[in-house]
Amino acid sequence: LKWKFQQRLELRLMSHRKKAPLEEEREPVPLTNQEKTFVKDWNTHPMRKPRILKVCVNFAVGTSGSQLERARTLCERLTNQVPAEGRAKESVRGFGIRKHEPIAVFTTLRGKLAKDFLKKAFWAVEDKVSHRNFDTHGNLSLGIKEHLSLPDIKYDPQIGVHGFDTTIVLERPGFRTNRRRTQSTKIPSNHKITKEEGIAFFKHEFNLGVE
Repeated sequence: LKWKFQQRLELRLMSHRKKAPLEEEREPVPLTNQEKTFVKDWNTHPMRKPRILKVCVNFAVGTSGSQLERARTLCERLTNQVPAEGRAKESVRGFGIRKHEPIAVFTTLRGKLAKDFLKKAFWAVEDKVSHRNFDTHGNLSLGIKEHLSLPDIKYDPQIGVHGFDTTIVLERPGFRTNRRRTQSTKIPSNHKITKEEGIAFFKHEFNLGVE
């Protein structure tokens, strides 16, 4: 039965394998006039160009035990980092969840690791997201229904199939002043990143289509 299940799963995933290779160059995504203005402003004033602060990968299992351990192993394989545990803030009797029980695993990626993982995540969603995935500060959140959608990932019967959430947080040079412990200052409104600018950033930097 396990062999038949694995065979059906591989056949179902053939549609994912038919997508363009990860490194294949695609036609640039067209930019609106407003987005072209953002890009021109970044070229003129490099300190205003957004950048990726961090990428958060979260496996919300909803229960502890063997299922959580499998998600932990998978998260470590995909990100090459040791994940941390997410614990329940309160008890939920209907779901059998106790307060402070570990129910999720997550990790944070920065720098080159973050960019490499994003290329795979965007490839899994066919380089298209909805504008509803962006918040008012230009941060992007997307869900991957099956980790097998990522390139070069094979099915492991000991792991199973898991979905996960990915959140990309943007910042601009100078945002550190709002995070430091001493003499912290607020970010001026004209220096904050808007939703429209966040969309322009992902279109320009990752050739990501936004519908």
